[in-house]
Amino acid sequence: MKVKTLKPKKCRACGNKFQPWNSLQTCCSPLCAIEYDKQKKTKKAAKERAETKRADKHRLKELMTRTQWFARLQVVVNQWVMYRDRDEPCCTCQTTRPIKYDAGHFHTRKARPDIRFEETQIHKQCSQKCNVYGSGQRLEYEQFLVKKYGQKHVDWLAEVKPSLKIQFPHWTDIEESIIVYRKKLRGVGIKPHL
Repeated sequence: MKVKTLKPKKCRACGNKFQPWNSLQTCCSPLCAIEYDKQKKTKKAAKERAETKRADKHRLKELMTRTQWFARLQVVVNQWVMYRDRDEPCCTCQTTRPIKYDAGHFHTRKARPDIRFEETQIHKQCSQKCNVYGSGQRLEYEQFLVKKYGQKHVDWLAEVKPSLKIQFPHWTDIEESIIVYRKKLRGVGIKPHL
């Protein structure tokens, strides 16, 4: 009876070639087998940690309230608007001075949450004079919108839209919008605030 010799194998621990004595042998020596077993356990533990971390992150997202999600979305929308209007003057007083500017809403977020994220009603506005102390300068803001978009658009903004619960039925829908704005910002070379 002829004994079949096995092909040489590569040791899974050290990488050296060796002649196995049976088809199940994966390492060239017992020391390499112990080392390979340690490597496998380390990889398995790292994989389990990564899965746990991913599950924890997902669970934390599920536990966030809609208000928290909307606040996150507002951050990236405002950041995008500030980039979009970076070369424009204040929409209400037309100042171009180097002062602090906000992403000012024509209709406040509280009064009209249904159009809170509508970009055509959010523009660069000087922080203190117009947005805070001037309460948004409604009349000047409306004149700006009529000039930029037309009266039809201002009338459209005045109409009641579907609520945010209908626009974003699940937290994942809000997260998708955040991802879209983050991609827009990265596309123009800006690091998103979150």
